[in-house]
Amino acid sequence: VIPLPLDILEEIFLNLPPQDVVCVCRLVCRQWKDVADSESFWRERSRREGYYLRDPSKVPSNWRLFYFLCKKRRNLIKNPRAEDEFRGWRILDNGGDQWKIEGCMVQHSNPAVKKNYVTSYGLCRKQQLINLMEEGYSPSFMDEFQPYIRISDWYAPRWDCGSIYEICVQLLNDEQDVLQEFRPEPISFPQWNDQQWNQMVHVFKDYGPGVRYVIPLPLDILEEIFLNLSPQHVVCVCRLVCRQWKDVADSKSFWRERCRREGYHLRDPSKAFNIPLDILEEIFLNLPAHMVVCVCRLVCHHWKDVADNESLWRQRCRREGYNLHESSKVTSDWRFFYFMCKKRRNLIKNPRGEDEFKDWKIVRNGGDGWRVEKPIAQHPNAEVQTNFVTSFRMCTKSQLIDLVKEGYSQAFMDEVQPHIKVSDWYAPRCDCEYNMSVKLLHRNKRVIEKFTPGTIHLPEQENHRWKQMIHVFKDYGPGVRYVYFEHGGKDSVFWAGWYGIRLTETSIELCPALDKQNYEPYS
Repeated sequence: VIPLPLDILEEIFLNLPPQDVVCVCRLVCRQWKDVADSESFWRERSRREGYYLRDPSKVPSNWRLFYFLCKKRRNLIKNPRAEDEFRGWRILDNGGDQWKIEGCMVQHSNPAVKKNYVTSYGLCRKQQLINLMEEGYSPSFMDEFQPYIRISDWYAPRWDCGSIYEICVQLLNDEQDVLQEFRPEPISFPQWNDQQWNQMVHVFKDYGPGVRYVIPLPLDILEEIFLNLSPQHVVCVCRLVCRQWKDVADSKSFWRERCRREGYHLRDPSKAFNIPLDILEEIFLNLPAHMVVCVCRLVCHHWKDVADNESLWRQRCRREGYNLHESSKVTSDWRFFYFMCKKRRNLIKNPRGEDEFKDWKIVRNGGDGWRVEKPIAQHPNAEVQTNFVTSFRMCTKSQLIDLVKEGYSQAFMDEVQPHIKVSDWYAPRCDCEYNMSVKLLHRNKRVIEKFTPGTIHLPEQENHRWKQMIHVFKDYGPGVRYVYFEHGGKDSVFWAGWYGIRLTETSIELCPALDKQNYEPYS
C-alpha cells in the first residue's frame, strides 16, 4: 500500500459511502484502520451531513455510533398501520366486539396509509415494549447523549358515534421501573363529529441516564452466537451495539477460536458448542422459524439435532396457539404441522375476479354468459372491489385443487385430517338462484365426501345484500387428495344482460389447528 498523507486519506474516506469505510477501508492496513476509527473523522462526517448536537454539553464518546444512529433514524414501532394484522402488538384489553382492522373511512394526510385499527364498545388497548439495546442504541449512548424521543400517534372518531382516545408512553430502566411518563387526559369525541384525523405528538427531553430495557447475555453464549455469524456482520454491526458486544467482537480469544474452527476441521463439531440443550432450544424458540430451518440447522450436527427435534416444534406450536382439533389425531411431523398452520391460506385462485376468469374453468355459460363487474352493494370486506355476475340462464364455474401440489403431504392429510373450511359470498340483483357444490376426492377422483346444499332462491326484496355460505368438512377419513369446487346461478326473470347472482371472495382453507375465527356465516 502506498502511504498517503493523513489529511488526504481522510478526505478520500469522507467522500466514500460510510459502509465502505467500515467494511472495506479499515481492513486494508493499520494506517487506514486508524483513520477509519478516529473520532475526528466521524465528527467531521456528521458535521458535513448536517447531524448537529442539540446540546453542546452532551458530547457522544462514540462519534461513529452517533453518525450511524442519525443516518439510520427510523420508526421503532413495528406494524404501525395494521398492514400485518396485529403482528408486533400485545393486546392488553379486547372488550366489546374486540379489536378490528378496517380501511380508512376518511383519507389520512399520508396517502400511503390504507388501513387502521378500530376499537369497540368495551375497553380496547394494545401495547409495544421497545428494547432500545436490541434496536442498536447502546446504554452508553443513551446515558451520555440522551437523544430526544419523539412520540406520534394518529387517531380519528367515527362521525356517527361518540368515542374516547387514550395514550400512555413510559420510559423504563433495565429493571423496567418507570423513569418518565407521558399520560395526557383522555380525549372525548361527541356523536355527529367531523371524523377527521388528529395527531398526538410528545417529545421526551432531558430524561436523565438509565433509559433502556436490557437483557444481558452471558459472555460465552454471546461469543458462541458471534462465532456463527458472518465475520463482516460481527465487525460492522454487532460491535457497534454496546460496549459489551464490542469487547467480545474485539477480543483476541474470539478471533483465535474463529481461526481454529475455520482452519482445522473438527472431527466432532458438536464439542465446539457448549450451550446446554435447554438454553439452545429456548434460543431457537425465540428466533423466526425460517431462520431455525434455513440457518441454525446448517451450523453443526448438534444444532441440526435440536432444530429437527419433534419436541421443539411441538413446543413452538403450543406457544403460538396451534392446538390439535383432536388429541387422538397426532401428527408424526410437528415441524410440518407448524408450517402448515403458519402458512394457512386461501387455496382458491383469483377469488374476486380481479384477473377476470384466470384459473377458473367455465362449466356452463348460459344467457349472455359470465361477466366481471364492480359490486352494486359494498362488501363487508372493503378490499373487495370486483365480483362475478351470472346471466338469465345457468352459469357455473369450477376449480380443482390438488392438495399435494399445494404442499399438503399424503401422510399429513391422512393423519391429521385438517378441517377444510369452505366460504363463498353471494348477492342478488333481481330474483335469482344460487348453487354451490364442494367435493372431497380420492387420488382416482372418487368422491369421499361432498357438500351440495339445495338451490337457494333469492327474491328481489333482498336488496343486493351480501350473504355468506360456509361449510366445514371434518372427520372425512384418509385418502383425500383433491377438493373440487363449483358454484353459479342465474336470474329467475330471464332479463337479457347480467341480472343474476353475484359471487366473490370464495375461499377454501385447510385448518390444521383449532380455529380462533368464527365458522358462523354472515347474513
